[in-house]
Amino acid sequence: MKVDERQIQLESIPGMGSTLLRAITTRKKKQREPKSLPLAIIVNGVRADAGKLAKYRAVCGFSRTTGLPLTYPHVMAFPLQLQMMMQPEFPFSPVGAVHLKNRIRQQRDIGIDETMDLSVRLGETVRVAKGHEVSFVTEVRIDGELVWDGLSVVLVPGGGTGGKQDKPAAKQTQYSESVSWQLAANKGREYALASGDYNPIHLYSLTARVMGFKRQIMHGMWSKSRSLAHLLPLDCDWPVSIEVAFKLPIFLPATVMLLSHSDATGSQFELRDDTGEKPHLVGEIRLGGENAAA
Repeated sequence: MKVDERQIQLESIPGMGSTLLRAITTRKKKQREPKSLPLAIIVNGVRADAGKLAKYRAVCGFSRTTGLPLTYPHVMAFPLQLQMMMQPEFPFSPVGAVHLKNRIRQQRDIGIDETMDLSVRLGETVRVAKGHEVSFVTEVRIDGELVWDGLSVVLVPGGGTGGKQDKPAAKQTQYSESVSWQLAANKGREYALASGDYNPIHLYSLTARVMGFKRQIMHGMWSKSRSLAHLLPLDCDWPVSIEVAFKLPIFLPATVMLLSHSDATGSQFELRDDTGEKPHLVGEIRLGGENAAA
């Protein structure tokens, strides 16, 4: 905890539907030099809902039924991140924020009946070419032990430097495996039902067009979760980390192709379109010890 950090303690995780509606309708005055201030939102004594968890496993393809899927704590804590975006310490309007990167690290298996303490903290804000990148840090503790942490980086468009942003050189990975998945037009609605993320851009063509998209797009976190469900060994060594960068949106309906290469230390992978050319997601899974902590 930072000395000047404001903390909001909630009794329970707020409902996703009402929180999302408030976030979508929240407007803030533009600041010439926006700056994020220290803020934490905390909820203690949280347990996973068995019914929602079963739907989540089904839509993401998780076959393992013991322990929480690695990405599920992110889903549980996401309403807290939305709450944070409505607070004065977050100097931007939530509408239009784009999820760029997501990293998750888990130290051990989390039982489905374990009681968790969740916290989300507002991280640094960096001005970039297209706007501002803002970080959110989520932590899960059980009996005081840090068992899971996540980092989400979002881009708030507008007010950027306008300069040309240097892109890191792409890794030349030789993928050894591939699998394709067909996503129906209602896939976003299926994931919304399981995750609670009913952002209009994911639901119907009409609601997506209102938000500036030609058709509804698939949730980025579904792409990460589906890739993880396919690649993570059932008997994996802890700790485990998975880090992804979200690239081009998946317009539904669609066929996507997962390319990967795995060994004892983890997997490197990309999710591309059906031609294998356009990237939707690039990521890496690290297994065990220093690999996962890197």
